[in-house]
Amino acid sequence: MPYIKKTSHNVCKGSGRCAKLCFLPLIILFGCTALVFDLANLGRGVKVQQEQEMQHKLAGLNCDAYGGPSEEVAQELVYWEDIPSDATYVSPFKKRNEGPKQYLTFEPDGGGWNNVRMNMETVLAMAYAMGRTLVLPPEQEFYLLGARKGKNGDSQQRQFSFNDFFHMESIRNEHPGLDIITMKEFLEQEAMAGNLRNQQNGSVVFPPQNQTDWNGVGRRPRGPLWEFLRSTTGHVAIWKPEECMAAFPTSPDPQATQRLWDIKQQVEQEHEGSFPMPSAYIGKPVPVNASAKERMMENWSRRKTLCLYDNTLQNTQFIHFPSDYRLGARLLVHFYAFLFFEDWQQDLHMKRFVRDHVRYVDRIQCAAARVIEALRERARNNPAVAGQNPKGEYDAFHIRRGDFQYKVTRVDARQIYEVSKSKLQEGQTIYIATEERDKKGFFQPLREKYDIVFLDDFRDVLGDDFNTNFDGMVDQLVASRSRTFFGCWFSAFTAYINRLRGYHSTHERAPGYEEGIHNSWYYAPEDRYDQMQTYYPILNYNPGHAYIEREFPTSWRLIDTGIGDLPAQVE
Repeated sequence: MPYIKKTSHNVCKGSGRCAKLCFLPLIILFGCTALVFDLANLGRGVKVQQEQEMQHKLAGLNCDAYGGPSEEVAQELVYWEDIPSDATYVSPFKKRNEGPKQYLTFEPDGGGWNNVRMNMETVLAMAYAMGRTLVLPPEQEFYLLGARKGKNGDSQQRQFSFNDFFHMESIRNEHPGLDIITMKEFLEQEAMAGNLRNQQNGSVVFPPQNQTDWNGVGRRPRGPLWEFLRSTTGHVAIWKPEECMAAFPTSPDPQATQRLWDIKQQVEQEHEGSFPMPSAYIGKPVPVNASAKERMMENWSRRKTLCLYDNTLQNTQFIHFPSDYRLGARLLVHFYAFLFFEDWQQDLHMKRFVRDHVRYVDRIQCAAARVIEALRERARNNPAVAGQNPKGEYDAFHIRRGDFQYKVTRVDARQIYEVSKSKLQEGQTIYIATEERDKKGFFQPLREKYDIVFLDDFRDVLGDDFNTNFDGMVDQLVASRSRTFFGCWFSAFTAYINRLRGYHSTHERAPGYEEGIHNSWYYAPEDRYDQMQTYYPILNYNPGHAYIEREFPTSWRLIDTGIGDLPAQVE
C-alpha cells in the first residue's frame, strides 16, 4: 500500500461497516443563527437525551428511537469504528494513585459553533494525551447560534450541554484514560477544599464570593472566574498554535523529552537553521508510520519552537489554557494540526479517538439520515434525469453568506454556477441550506439549471419537535454524503464537512483515499478551486489564523494503520 512503511498490524474493522455509498442532491449550506450552551452539565437534559445514552452503540447507527430511518439507510452515515484495543489505551503520563489528581481547565473560544467545536476537540485531545481530568467550562452563550423558537413558532430548547451534541458521557465511560468533570464539580472538590493557592504568595484562595456554580453567568461577569483560575493554577499555558507545536514524548523519561529537542535541533542543523518548506510535501506525504523526525518536518509548517509537555508540566497539578486576545492566547486550531506525538502509533490513535468518539449524537445523525433518504427519493424521481439516477445521487454546496468577514468569498450565484458547472449535471436535484433571506432572487441562476429545494422543504421529515438549532449539524452530515461537494474557503463549516468526507472516503476505500483525496472543490476564491485534489501538508496559509482555513488529509488519511500495536494500559 502506498505511503505506509511495512509493519505488522491487526486492523479491526468493527461491526456495522457498510461499503455501500449513499448518493445524494446538491447542497448549498449557509451559516447559522446565538445559542446558549450549558457546557458544564453533562447529566442534564430531556428524556430523549437519556434514551440516546441508553441506546447509543459505538458501532453502527440505530434510529428506532428517533423516528427512523431504517438501519440499512442510516448505515451510510457511519464512518466511525468500534476498536476495542483503542479503548484500553491510557496515556503514559496519567498518574496512577500517585498523589493528587491532575486537571486541565480551559476558557472556551468566543466564536461560532465550529470554532467552539475545534477548540473543544483540541483541549479534549490534550487532556487525553496528558492523562488529565478535563474540566468543562460553565454554561455560556455562543456567537452565531440560537433560535428561540422553532419553525412552528413554539419555544424550543436553547440551553445545552456538550452532551446534546456529542456522546460525552460515553466518551468518558469508554476510556479509562480520560476523566471529564464540570466546573462546578471542580470548584467544589478542589477550590472549596482549599487546594488552590495564589501563585504569587502561596496563600489559599477561594473562588470569587465562594461561588461554585457559574452556569448562566454572562461573558463579562464570568471574567473573575477566569482571573481566579489564571492566578491559582500551577501553569497558565500560552501556547500559540501558529508559533509552536504541542509535542508529546513517548514517556515521562527525561531522555524522551530531550529526544524531541534533539530532533528539532538536528533538522535545523541539516537545513541551515530552519525546517523544509511545507511546499516540499505537496503531493508527497511521508508514511504515517515514519520516524518522528520525518513527521515533524512535514508538520512543522514554519513554526518557531516546541510547546513541549516536559517533566515540569508532567508534574504540575493544574494547567489552565486561557482564551484572551490581550494575552495572544487562543486555541483555535484543528487538534491534529497542533498536537505532535513522538510515537506514530499514539498519533494515529488520537486521530481515531476523535473520529470514532467525538461525533454528533445519534439524534442529529438520524435526522440527517431521514433528510438523505428523502433527498435520494426526490433525486431518483427527478423527471429532468428520469431513469438516469437509480441510486439517487446528489451533489452539495456550502455557500457562506451572512456576516462572513472574508469578502473575497462573497460571489453571486451566477459566478458560483460558472465555477462549478463542469463538475455537475444540469437538471439534477440541488439542496440548499442557507441563511440567505432572498432565496428566490439570489439563487435564480442555479434554479434555472437545477432542481432546487431547501432544508425547510423537509421539515415534515425532521418532525415538528426537531430543534432548529441543530440545522447546521444536519447540513454538515448531509453534505458529507454527497457525490460532489463545493465549499467555501476560510469557512470552518466547510472545513468540517471535508473532514467528514475524508472519514467516509477512508471507510469506503474510495478512489484517492490512500492520498487523502476525495471529490471536493471550492467555489471561492477561484485560486483554491482544486486544493482538495492534491495532498497538502498542514499549512498556515494566513499567518495568525492557525491553519483553520481548511482541514488537512493527515486527519483522516490511513489512520487505521497499526491498530492493535498500542500497548494496553488499563488501570
